[in-house]
Amino acid sequence: MCKIIQPPIWVFLTLIGMFIAACTDSPQEFSPADMVVLNGNILTVDNNFSTAEAFAIRDERFVAIGSDEEIENHIGDRTHVIDADGNTVIPGLIESHVHATSVVQREYATPHPFQQLGSIGEIQEWLRTEVERTPQEDWIRLPRVDVTRIQEGRIPNREELDRAAPDHPAVFIWQFANRQVQVLNSAALAAAGITASTTEPEGCLIEIGSNGEPSGVLENCSELTSDFLHTREIPEEKYHEDLSRLLGYYNEVGITSISERGSNPAGFRTYQQLKEQNRLPVRVNVTMYVQSDGTVDDTEEAIRSLPVSYGEGDDWVRVGPLKLRIDGGILYGSAYMREPYGEDAIAFYGFNDPDHRGALLMSPNEIKNRIRAGYNLDWQMSAHVTGDAGVDAVLDAVEAVQKELDDHNRRFILIHAYFANQETAERAERLGAGIDTQPAWFYKDGDALAEVLSGERMNEFIGLQTWQNSDARVALNSDHMQGFDPDRSLNPYNPFLTMYTAITRKTEGGQVIAPEQRISREDALRMMTIDAAWFSFDEDIKGSIEVGKLGDFAILSDDFLTCDEEQIKEIRSLITVVGGNVVYEAGN
Repeated sequence: MCKIIQPPIWVFLTLIGMFIAACTDSPQEFSPADMVVLNGNILTVDNNFSTAEAFAIRDERFVAIGSDEEIENHIGDRTHVIDADGNTVIPGLIESHVHATSVVQREYATPHPFQQLGSIGEIQEWLRTEVERTPQEDWIRLPRVDVTRIQEGRIPNREELDRAAPDHPAVFIWQFANRQVQVLNSAALAAAGITASTTEPEGCLIEIGSNGEPSGVLENCSELTSDFLHTREIPEEKYHEDLSRLLGYYNEVGITSISERGSNPAGFRTYQQLKEQNRLPVRVNVTMYVQSDGTVDDTEEAIRSLPVSYGEGDDWVRVGPLKLRIDGGILYGSAYMREPYGEDAIAFYGFNDPDHRGALLMSPNEIKNRIRAGYNLDWQMSAHVTGDAGVDAVLDAVEAVQKELDDHNRRFILIHAYFANQETAERAERLGAGIDTQPAWFYKDGDALAEVLSGERMNEFIGLQTWQNSDARVALNSDHMQGFDPDRSLNPYNPFLTMYTAITRKTEGGQVIAPEQRISREDALRMMTIDAAWFSFDEDIKGSIEVGKLGDFAILSDDFLTCDEEQIKEIRSLITVVGGNVVYEAGN
C-alpha cells in the first residue's frame, strides 16, 4: 500500500546546510518540489516505454524523473512525499469519450438509479417493483436495455408488460439515431387514446396485430406519447454536485482527463463553473455538436454563432472539436455497412428488407460541406460513424477537403469506426485521421452480435490490431452514457475493463473472438494515455510521465504489466493525482 510520508530529519539538516551555503562565496540553488513520489514501478509511457523509481512535480508539472536517490534531492520541508511502496505508477488515464453531463441529467430525470436488466423476466420484476411505488396516473418508463443484452434476444412485448403492470401505464423505449421503437402496455395505449383508427403523424407507424388492434409497438411515434413521459429537470446546484461526484468516481479508476464527446457551449460553461468552484477533479476537452442545412455557408454561419471558439479555455477545461452524426449504431442495425446485414441480422433487428445495410443520416456532399466549413474556420472535426461504408463516406469527404486545402494536419476523429479493414486503416493513417473506439461494446455485446453477424464482420469488430498494423492512431474509451458504477453502467467506464477486453478479446460470456486482433498490454496503455492525448493535440503536455508535462498520474493496486490476465479488469487506483494535487486516495 502506498504511504504518504513526512520528510525525514536529514531533509531539515540539508536545508540548514543549504542556508549556510547561501551565505558563503559559493551559493547553491535549491528549488524544492511540491510533490515527490519514491519507490515506484513507474511506467513512463515515453517513446521507449522506459521505467523509473521516482519523480518530482513542481508548479503542476513533472520536473525530474529518475532513481530514488536522484529524486530525494528535490525534497524540501513542504514537499508532499508519497512512498509508492513498489506499486505500479502510470500516467493519468485519458477517457476520451464520455457523456458525463448527460449521465447526471438522465440519472436525475428518473426516480431511481440506472439498473442494467438482462432478461424479459428481470424487466418484468423491475416493472412490478415500480408499480408498487409509482402513482397510478404516472407512466413508468423502463430503463434502457439494448436488445443485444436481453437474454431472449428481443425486446418485451405488450402482453409481457401487461403481466407485470396490468393497470399501470408502462412503456419500453428502444431508440437510436433516427429510429425509435416504443412498446406500450394496454394501460398506456388506453391512456394515450391510441387505437386502430388513430391518425399516424408523418413518419409514424402504429403496428396492428392479427386481431386488428394496435400490438403496442410504435415506431417513430414520439409525439403520440410525449405528453405522458415527464422527466425531472435537475436544479443547477444538484447538477454541479452530482457531476463533480461522478468525476470523482472517474478518479477512483485512475482517470485524470476526459473528452466530453457530445456537448454544447452550456456544457463547456458547466465545467468552467466546476473549476471556479474548486470541484473539478479531471481535465476536460469538450466536443460540440453543430446543426446546419448542409451547405458550407449555412454551416459556417452556425459555427460562427457559437459563443465559444475552438481551443478556448486552458489545461483544465478547453473547447474541442465539432461533431457530426453520420449513421446509427450496430446494436440497432442502423450502422451504414458496405454489404447487407444478412438474414440472421435482419430478423434480429426487426427489418423487412433483405438488402438492408443501414443508412447515412446526411448525403456525402453534406458531409463534405460540413467538414469544409469547420476547417475553413479552423476547427478540428469529428464524426459519429459506425459502419464501414459510413467510414468510407467520411474519409472520402476528409480526403477531398484536405486536398483542396492542402492541409493534412487536422486530426479528424472517427468516432466508433467499429469495422476495421486493412484498406480503411491504411487510408485513415494516410489522412491523419484517428479512431476513437470502445472495447466495452465488444465485451458487453459481442456474444449477441456473434450470433447475428458474419464471422468476417465479427473478426473486424473493434479490430484494434488491424488499425495498429497500419499505424493508424487509436484511442480506447467507453462512450459512458448512463449509470454511475464503473462496471455496471450501460457502458462500463472502468478503463481496466476496457484495456482487458482489448488485450484478451474476451466477451462477457467468456468467448474469445478473433484472437488475432488482440493487442499488448503496453499498447493498450498507450491507447489510453499518450495516444489518447494525440486526439486533442495534447501529446506534448500529457499522456506520459516526462519532464515538462502536466503532473497527472495514478498509483495502481496491481502490476498492470505482470498480473494475471483476469486480474487486469479488477485493478483500481490507490492514489490519483492531477497537477500534483491528490484528487483520490483509497480509504479516505
